[in-house]
Amino acid sequence: MIARTIKLVAAGFLAGVTLVGAADACSRATVAGAEAPIRPEARIDQAVVDAAILAELNYHRCKAGLPALSDAQGLRKVAGRHAKWMASARVLSHQSQTPGQATTLARIRASGVRFRAGSENIGQIARFQIDGKSFRIADAASCGFLGGDGQVIPPHSYSTLARTIVAYWMASADHRRNILDRKVTRVGSGIGFDGKAPYCGNYYVSQSFAG
Repeated sequence: MIARTIKLVAAGFLAGVTLVGAADACSRATVAGAEAPIRPEARIDQAVVDAAILAELNYHRCKAGLPALSDAQGLRKVAGRHAKWMASARVLSHQSQTPGQATTLARIRASGVRFRAGSENIGQIARFQIDGKSFRIADAASCGFLGGDGQVIPPHSYSTLARTIVAYWMASADHRRNILDRKVTRVGSGIGFDGKAPYCGNYYVSQSFAG
């Protein structure tokens, strides 16, 4: 996982105070279609990807006593394009060879969103829910995986992908800093699929913040 922050204004230290019990009132927004398994061989619904990840981000921001982020279609488009580029190039990087969108700053500018501060999170996870788990291959041809308990390991749904990637980001200081940044107000996320990766493929995830 890699994080990148663009500092366009003077940065100051901002301390937050969360009232006792405030985090208990936080809940994840329901996203229509998010429980469906992602089917990269058909069509990935980038709007549902974006909404599911946004719901997860805002859940963690609520727990930290921060205002919710709003979605931005322009940010979603540039994030999605970068995620697809990474999947095609099979590399996790904030740099790309996409004309006009080769850097984090260039992508946020290309989104059309007005901003004074911006950042980007990227990451990579398996198509099936095997990350961080002990598993064995039951049938490689049909992508059959079994956990240590013998249970079938399913592919990610939009919801489980969002929860997994955001959990990884929240466990990393740099990524968490971008998610909990008080200066950003809007975000867009997208994914790309690498079907040539081991274990039936990987998703590359990109996320652009602006404020």
